[in-house]
Formats: sequence, C-alpha cells, structure tokens
Amino acid sequence: MGMIACYMEADKELIDKLKTKTDEELFEEVEILAEEENIEIYDMDKMWDGLHFLLTGVSASTPIENGLLSEAIVGTSMFSDDKNSDFISYIYPIRVHEILSALDKFDIDNTLTTFSPEVFAKSGIYPTIWMKGEKDSLREELSIAFQELRQFYRTMADKHKGIIVSIY
Repeated sequence: MGMIACYMEADKELIDKLKTKTDEELFEEVEILAEEENIEIYDMDKMWDGLHFLLTGVSASTPIENGLLSEAIVGTSMFSDDKNSDFISYIYPIRVHEILSALDKFDIDNTLTTFSPEVFAKSGIYPTIWMKGEKDSLREELSIAFQELRQFYRTMADKHKGIIVSIY
C-alpha cells in the first residue's frame, strides 16, 4: 500500500477546531471524518505527486508557496509544524474559490500533449509507475485525476466549504 491523497469537505469552523488538536488527535479526527457519510470526499489515490508535477513542474515534496495550482494538491497550510507528523493540511473556503479559478484556467489537454513519463521518472515523482510503455494509460489517469479534482473544488466552492487534505 502506498501513499494516497484524500480531499475532504470542511467548513471554516471545523478547520479552526482541528487547528487546536495535537498531531495524534488530528490524525484520529481526520480518520473519523473520512468515515462520515455526510462529508464529501475525493480520493485521488496515488496520482497526487504526478498531478502536482504536471501542474507546477515540481514534486509535491517541494510545494510552491502561494502557488494556487500547488495548493490544489497539497493545501494552503499544514495543521502541524512538526516535520515528522502526518501530512494533513487545509484550505479555507475563500481560497477554494481562488484555486478553482486557477484550475479552470489550466489547459490540461494541451499540457498532456507534451507528457513524458521519462521526465516524471527522472524527477523521482511518486509513485514509481512512470514508464514509456504506459504513456497513454498514465496520460488518461492524470487527465481523470485533474477533472475529478477540479469538480471536487467546484462542488466545495458552490457549497462555500474549505478542504482538508491528507496524504499518507
């Protein structure tokens, strides 16, 4: 089992409440939230680093501060400053609208015309699936991940919600 990215609906009050939790409490709360039926969730699975690289040209391990496309994948701010804690971040509702606007302006189809699995592999992009022989299926997976992520952001923007991002 590898690292997967999960995006969860959250209002500002929930985000603020979670900011007061210890790392262990935060992890437990996020796990409980993931099981709730009334919270919308988008599970990107393993394509998060590949999509971040496609959108920004860098791995998600080096997020771009104040970069809306980077934030679309890794969130705006971490709940914890501890480098050893689980990767759990958040995006306030107002920022969701800004990120959606950037996603709407991004030309995924044009970007995917120059997609090269070899470049992803040489750049150490997670996971280690970037093979030349799989170019068409990988291109399709990236396109689907982008479309689904953008739709999730659109839904959250329409509902005036924020997002909790967990990658572990």
